[in-house]
Amino acid sequence: MSTSADEMRRSVRNVAIMSILEEVAAAVPDRVAIAWPVGDRIAEITYAELQEDAWGLARRLRGLVAPGERVAVWAANCADWLILEYAAAAASVTLVPLNTALTDEEALHQLEASQARVLFCAWTLRGAPLFTRASALALQLSHPCVVVDLEGWPALPESQLEIVAPDPHRPFLIQYTSGTTGRPKGAVLTQYAAFNAAALSSARLEPGASEIWCSAMPMHHVGGSVSVALSILAMAGTIVLMPSFDAGETIRLAARTRATIIGGVPTMMTDVLDHPSLVDHDLSSVRVVLVGGSNVAPSLIGRIETTLGARVVNAYGQSEAPNTAQTSLGADDLDKAETIGTANPGHEVKVIDIRTGSPAPVGGSGELCIRSPFMMSGYHDDPMQTSEAIDSDGWLHTGDLVSVDERAILRFTGRLRDVIISGGENIYPAEVEAILTQHPQVADVAVVAGPDDRWGEVPVAFVRLAPGAQGDLDAIEAFGRASLAAFKVPKRWIAVTEFPLTASGKVQRYVLRDRLARHAAAGAGMP
Repeated sequence: MSTSADEMRRSVRNVAIMSILEEVAAAVPDRVAIAWPVGDRIAEITYAELQEDAWGLARRLRGLVAPGERVAVWAANCADWLILEYAAAAASVTLVPLNTALTDEEALHQLEASQARVLFCAWTLRGAPLFTRASALALQLSHPCVVVDLEGWPALPESQLEIVAPDPHRPFLIQYTSGTTGRPKGAVLTQYAAFNAAALSSARLEPGASEIWCSAMPMHHVGGSVSVALSILAMAGTIVLMPSFDAGETIRLAARTRATIIGGVPTMMTDVLDHPSLVDHDLSSVRVVLVGGSNVAPSLIGRIETTLGARVVNAYGQSEAPNTAQTSLGADDLDKAETIGTANPGHEVKVIDIRTGSPAPVGGSGELCIRSPFMMSGYHDDPMQTSEAIDSDGWLHTGDLVSVDERAILRFTGRLRDVIISGGENIYPAEVEAILTQHPQVADVAVVAGPDDRWGEVPVAFVRLAPGAQGDLDAIEAFGRASLAAFKVPKRWIAVTEFPLTASGKVQRYVLRDRLARHAAAGAGMP
């Protein structure tokens, strides 16, 4: 399955990202490129100002690192973060975004693995002295690494060294995976891959002349640095940056800036819909709500469209292959609720049987494989992991399970590592979760494998109850039994107030599995 080759050739840009920014700045110099909240006011940077700042920082980068070397950034969403992204592209250096939730050990690992020579860092993070912490970590590295205050970059000296014309096929981002299954790996994306993946998918949103995207997706995640930031560049629109997600602030900013696009992972959108201030703000300007990052409950799709009057687009991608597939604006309610749509232009997809490796039948579940010039070139400095992920024919084995129908529409059924094998039967958590989230008392649920002496594994449900729910887990179990085969119904039920999440809002299922395994090993029963 693939999109039209002619269609792709007409749309693909084989130029450096900075050249595209220059084109936009020349066409709409006074249009707001970035907006962000500062107290009670909204600060703004135009495209002309963004271009000037990006070139200014690129000249300063040239004095710190050579083309091809790595520069890391550790900060919450801010305008300087995005300026650095464009500056790195202009200076032909590779940007290494660090998750703001990293522990010292995790940050040290990524700085060491990437061999970053400069670390641009926020002075503080959530009130804690991040710059001091980063400076201490830099001293532990086996290579020199200069720590620079991100906000203070204008004070750096400008280099007189020539800035070489960027090659769009050289590494642009080392995007560490989100860590839902274990230790992150550094997916390498070129400028060519990152920009075109974003541009070709955003074209399916049928953008108008002045789109405004209010986003709390973290810039250290591919959802922020590529899917949002580069999509807005392709649209010549405005990005409204939030330093972190807050449901009330999302509502306030979207209303105040007259945002046309909002979105996030399902947990974010659930919090927006449940926030009491929603009824006090006018969000009629919002025409598209993008959801993605995990399976999306059908009930959530319906709530978004009914409450906001916007069209929902369900999107799918990975750090290794951002913006792979999405539903269309005109998709019917069932497809929006239950599928991740069709492959975006330039992406071939196939579904293989997890036991035999042969193509799965239409409607049958199997591993999603992707082949595209817009996916990663490999994992940084890790040929073994790269060869395990990308086969000799160029297919990326995603580890995600999907089925595909006769219309080439993909249905997400879970992650390969999440499959629960109970007494020889395969149980796909996403299928179970989609049923359970339809119960009115359930706000969110994660189903994982728990150890069992008889069956090997059994499904265990961690349930976050809806506000005001009475917490009758027996009633939720009975609800599940009415729609699920007996072997798919969770055998244990655990009420939780929150889930362990990655910074991008995905449930860290391996943390829940480890929690079950530890308690079983200690003979302590279920936590």
